[in-house]
Amino acid sequence: TGPDLTNLGRKYSDQWHIIHLRNPRDVVPTSIMPSYPWLFEQVLDGEDIDAKLIALRKLGVPYSDKEIKQARLEVNGKTKAQALIAYLQSLGQDQGVRP
Repeated sequence: TGPDLTNLGRKYSDQWHIIHLRNPRDVVPTSIMPSYPWLFEQVLDGEDIDAKLIALRKLGVPYSDKEIKQARLEVNGKTKAQALIAYLQSLGQDQGVRP
């Protein structure tokens, strides 16, 4: 059982998420969530991101060709924690109409 993440985006700062992923009880003393310290050590190269986004587009996610081309550059060198926090911060945020 976990929280509803639907409208989580921008509810907490990036720093809050960093602390929460490293040791959830530092920000939520009653949390039963485990710590995820390895997410800060694993670095993305973006090698497989194109295929993943193309598959998601086939499922109905409206990724543009430009977004798919830029995705590798956007994630390359970032940790899995940084990518996860960026995702969490996007939840429930209106992304507007795509061209």
